[in-house]
Amino acid sequence: MNTKNKTCLFVLLFVSFINLTGQNNAHEDIDKHIKTSKSFLLKNIDSAFFYSEKALSLAKETNKDTLITKAQTQKSSVYIFKNEFDKADSILTSELSKKLPLHIEGQLWHNLGTTQYRKRNLDKALELYIKAARITEKSKHQKLLLNTYTNIGVINAQLKNFKKAQNYLEKAVKLSSNNEPLKLQVLTNLANIYRENKEYSKFEEASFEVERLAKKYNIPGVLAVIYSNLSLYYSDVKTNYSKALFYGKEGLALKKKTTKNNISLTYNNIAHTYLLKRDYKNAIKYLDSALPNSKGILKSYVYSNYKDAYTGLKNFKKALYFSELKDQIKDSIKNKKEKEKITEITEKYESDKKEQKINLLNTENELQASKISNQRNILTGGIITILLLGSLLFLWFKNQKTKQSLQKASLQNKLLQTQLNPHFLFHSLNNIQTYIYKNQKETSLEYLSNYSKLMRTIFESSSLDFITVKEDFEAMQSYLNLQKANFESSIEFSIEIDDNISNYLIPPMFIQPFIENAIQHGIKNIENGKVSVNYHNNNDTIRVIIFDNGKGFKNKNNNHLLERYSSSDVIKERIENLQQTHRYSIHQNIQSDEKGTKITILFPKKNQ
Repeated sequence: MNTKNKTCLFVLLFVSFINLTGQNNAHEDIDKHIKTSKSFLLKNIDSAFFYSEKALSLAKETNKDTLITKAQTQKSSVYIFKNEFDKADSILTSELSKKLPLHIEGQLWHNLGTTQYRKRNLDKALELYIKAARITEKSKHQKLLLNTYTNIGVINAQLKNFKKAQNYLEKAVKLSSNNEPLKLQVLTNLANIYRENKEYSKFEEASFEVERLAKKYNIPGVLAVIYSNLSLYYSDVKTNYSKALFYGKEGLALKKKTTKNNISLTYNNIAHTYLLKRDYKNAIKYLDSALPNSKGILKSYVYSNYKDAYTGLKNFKKALYFSELKDQIKDSIKNKKEKEKITEITEKYESDKKEQKINLLNTENELQASKISNQRNILTGGIITILLLGSLLFLWFKNQKTKQSLQKASLQNKLLQTQLNPHFLFHSLNNIQTYIYKNQKETSLEYLSNYSKLMRTIFESSSLDFITVKEDFEAMQSYLNLQKANFESSIEFSIEIDDNISNYLIPPMFIQPFIENAIQHGIKNIENGKVSVNYHNNNDTIRVIIFDNGKGFKNKNNNHLLERYSSSDVIKERIENLQQTHRYSIHQNIQSDEKGTKITILFPKKNQ
């Protein structure tokens, strides 16, 4: 069973802020207003801001830095929830200039980390949270430290650093021993980390502890999540389908009673278990419930499970129908058909070649017979006829061979255009899956949008020799946006286009392997890596420049420049084929030294 057709739910609960206790009874009103502001953060942001301002006004009357900073910290929290990140950063940075107790300084760094997290700068957020943790560790302020450890674990999980995530979440669990509701949140995350790390005994122990606490505090949403994850565990790891179905249906029942969030995912996971049992009819029953509200990558998983179910029932017509609907997954059927076309052309070429030889032999025999029976002048005419016919046949045969070779090369070219690096596609699908798991709607929608744009360009252009510069630019922009999510270190991608060249035509996906090389062999293992792509108007040509600030290379042969799926031989064949079929000449230039590599590609201006 394809593991992509099931999904494990992560509840990465992001705890952003903590209550800071008052210094003494004289300042109870300030603490009361701060607490009231916190209580309104998720309910009424205007009220939260009002009470933070009230606390700040009272704090300023005391003229004590500690109290003012506490009130300012809460005000920054309100700005973060309002997505006014610059205002929050300004407050927090200003307060850091004061000499403060360690736990309050730690809270400032914590909120700075939260600002970066909300801006989706995960690497920067992680750096700030680690700094907050180091300061808070010295203060012994356990609740703030617990929240900071939890957030560090959450970000590492999102970056797929599961071992580091486990380390920090285990620290958070120890700190939450006296606070069971917080322990429940941390353990929910940790259980899924254990599953990712294949530490199944720890996964079971954590899951059943989450189940106990969720029942104790009557939190059906968390209980539904843990039941869904236990269902997948028993279906895929333990192969205990009875337990898998029990937990899956328990989770489904809870979701029906509460928010119904991710309910289509739960239906799909139950269908996955029935597929493993080869109970195809029940699998289809649950897939019918999953399909109406499924979207994006989940819908492709549902279609894939439909395909497997109907294949199991030997209803191959429906299986093929659902297979073709998997528009988010590389279409293996399409690739198979393209390969069959190449084989068909090759076989046709060989058949034509044999037929031509037979026809030539027959013609020669006929001419030989006429030579014997006719007079000398007829014989001379026959010889001339043979020579003329032979020449015509030779030219026709050569023309057919060239035509067939070009057809074959054209189809191979179309196939090669769809062959992005499989590791990149797998990593992109994993990233999409992770964002959906974490219910990060904006991030997942943005990522899916980039992914779908790139896939659409590849599939739609697979039968074309040219697309517009604008279409190619948008595809490469989506590709760079997807690549950016695969990096943990600080990198910078930029892509620009001149205004007046959008409607000219260039070959699709031609520059993608050069960009991929710049990323994989130029900046992948360096700090502050940069890759830029620029489309310029250059007199009679479109000039595309790909630059990376990697260490460069001494050998400028393209064999060291391109990945295996787009080797120099393939690029060369594409260039030759375009020259032969369209009289379209492409020129390349490579400049590389220790400061980086610059690749310049010149495309002739071709109108639509």
